[in-house]
Amino acid sequence: MSKVSNKMKFFTIGFIFSFIFLLLSSTVIILFIISRLWFSIPWIDKIYNYIAPLLSLFFYEYNLYVYSGFLIAFVVLLPLFVLGYNIAKTKQLFGSIMFIFSLLGFVVIIFIGSYYVYFSILFNQDLTLNTRLMLFLLFLPINFTLSLVLFQVNIDFFIFLKDLIKARKIWKSKRPKFEIEVKGKITNINIDTDEHIFTPVPMLIIAKYLRSEGYSVSWFVKGAFNHLFSLLISYLSGWPRARNMLFRLIGMKIGKNCHISQKTIPDPLLPELIEFEDGSGCGIGVKLLTHNAMNIKHGTFSFAPIKICKNARIGAYSVILPGVTVGRGSIIGASSVVAEDIPPYSIAYGSPAKVMRKLTEFEKEQVNKSY
Repeated sequence: MSKVSNKMKFFTIGFIFSFIFLLLSSTVIILFIISRLWFSIPWIDKIYNYIAPLLSLFFYEYNLYVYSGFLIAFVVLLPLFVLGYNIAKTKQLFGSIMFIFSLLGFVVIIFIGSYYVYFSILFNQDLTLNTRLMLFLLFLPINFTLSLVLFQVNIDFFIFLKDLIKARKIWKSKRPKFEIEVKGKITNINIDTDEHIFTPVPMLIIAKYLRSEGYSVSWFVKGAFNHLFSLLISYLSGWPRARNMLFRLIGMKIGKNCHISQKTIPDPLLPELIEFEDGSGCGIGVKLLTHNAMNIKHGTFSFAPIKICKNARIGAYSVILPGVTVGRGSIIGASSVVAEDIPPYSIAYGSPAKVMRKLTEFEKEQVNKSY
């Protein structure tokens, strides 16, 4: 609970910081325009005459040196990123610390760089004053939004890095044992631990096993990006074929003529386990979960594939749980929770979803219609 409240506190600080920046920037620019175009505001003119030469020196005269510094920092962090990613395959904790440290560095540089580039617009002597003011105001909301996102990502990586460093002693001397249990399509990673499953040591154990099964060594970091990316796809992408193409980028298997509606949320940690066959689809707000950490047995992480077979359809706001196969031509009613396989050509709904009836021969012909 404390970690959640701390994260909310940091996010609130980030929002307040960005909002104050937005407010102050807008106010100062508006007052400056009034002072230049309509009537003089003495204290604005004094501030401008005193600060402008210094800021111009930093944001214009020396900007080549600043950009060179950003470039050198990226050049230093890139080998750390590659090295950490590869070391994590054998020395998980050390490699993960190096990997997360480099990612944090990248985000911090981008965060600082975005503000530097933004203010450089205002002091660019090659542009007219009107052009600079127009560009400054134009990019103000963009920079505000970007700073919110980057601030949140900085918090994520910083807290994760801090937790990884704290976990070194446990990882060296008190690393818990684990066993793999396979039940049908579901794989359980049972870890003998008193820690929460989403803390560094259990997560590193899970990552080690997932890597042996061919998944990314950085699935926990990748999951954060997948979640953000899938939200952007779900809420901002309007054309279904474009949405399908973007979902494929995060690993989902999507066949031809599939319709995945807005607000569909795929599992961010293991989207590679989700498959939509040709002609299948889902309604608005469907959630597709391929992993589960809320098991009865403490310290168990479960994962399994989800398969939506050819021409099957999932009703709006339904939840599909790990290991579920929805058979060919089946239809799931809205707001259902599907916990077990649904046989082909069935209509099922409810929580948990139950088969209510089979499709008639006429309905089978209609559901199998090719487009």
